Amino acid sequence: MPTNYGVNQYVNELYNIRVTIDGIEVSGITSLDFKHKVNSSRVATLSFENRQTLESLSIGSVIKINFGLSDAYANKMITVEEGTTQGAEPIVLPNDFHGKIKVIRPSLKETFITAMDLVSDLSTSTSTNIQWRDYGSQDMYFVAKDICDYKGIDISLLNETTKYLITEDQGKLRPDFNIYGVQTRGSFLNKLFELMSFNPTDTPAFISSTSGKDAYMSDPLPFVQFYYAIRKGKQMEFFAPNRFDKRNEPVLKIGPNESNVVGDGLVGQIDSSTIINSVTVFSKDDVSKNVTLEDESSISKHGLFSKSFSFDSNNLNRMREFAYIIVQNFKTPTITYNVQITNGEWVQLGDLVEVSSPLIGTKELYPVIEKQMTISQNIVTKLALGKRSISTKKLLELVQR
Repeated sequence: MPTNYGVNQYVNELYNIRVTIDGIEVSGITSLDFKHKVNSSRVATLSFENRQTLESLSIGSVIKINFGLSDAYANKMITVEEGTTQGAEPIVLPNDFHGKIKVIRPSLKETFITAMDLVSDLSTSTSTNIQWRDYGSQDMYFVAKDICDYKGIDISLLNETTKYLITEDQGKLRPDFNIYGVQTRGSFLNKLFELMSFNPTDTPAFISSTSGKDAYMSDPLPFVQFYYAIRKGKQMEFFAPNRFDKRNEPVLKIGPNESNVVGDGLVGQIDSSTIINSVTVFSKDDVSKNVTLEDESSISKHGLFSKSFSFDSNNLNRMREFAYIIVQNFKTPTITYNVQITNGEWVQLGDLVEVSSPLIGTKELYPVIEKQMTISQNIVTKLALGKRSISTKKLLELVQR
């Protein structure tokens, strides 16, 4: 079936792909694979049989990939599914990639190339001495935005905050964070995002609400983490998927009996070994200065899981903040799901997916934190759902210096 997009080509009956390298269109594409995790680069791997294309390749070449259904190149129309946001509006979702070639693997029959999006440039940027005085007590969202303004990354979508009022300390950069020093932009960005989180019930949207907080939240003390990714082209996005808000609709529903679930089906894991619902933080210099914080709901449901931490500061408020961060991050078992589905190529990182599983006995919302899509003779999409993990040691290192 011909298209109007030059050398667009079909790798199977449903999809066509358009690829340019340094502005020159290439042909002979036989497969395409995307791998993407939150807070990291999207990785694209292509194979092709065109010898002429191989001769024009070089490490660092700019590659642009557009892919989509039949004549609607680089786009997919979403159909309506009841009970989800899928197809809520008649929109077209573009799928495109802008990056640089990092690896070339030629062989007698095929050549494979691996490219990474512009997030990778942050990790290889010149190391500089980043200090608190460079930004002061700014909202960490704005600091992260400035870090991402580099080598063509589009930051035009970064126009929010960490959700707190400007008069509050939450969400602000602090001089006592252990995140400063000589480092790349990517290293500093990752440290910021380990600390960027918020309690929705403390934000203006809920404080000013006429309805009770309990009417909206499935957890009385929800804790929502920020993530970053380039999900399309060169546009950097910061997003904080709030799975606790009962008003949020899933983009997709997944269960063990769903027809679009293939392969090993829905594979889940519930790990209670990570639970911490009672925290005592004490000063390294004076053990009489200490703070204990517990989550009664978690203790009632899962039993008591306590842990103590030595803190470098005598400041009780800082100890209390750290105890709160630990309890909110670790008060529940770590629940993750991996699923392989068909017709899921349009799902994006950060999207909320409703999971029905015998493991938990209820329906829960979980954000997409990893996605892999492979297009060859068929189309396979693999999703990882849950929460990106961070160790207590890492959190302790970040919040004190």
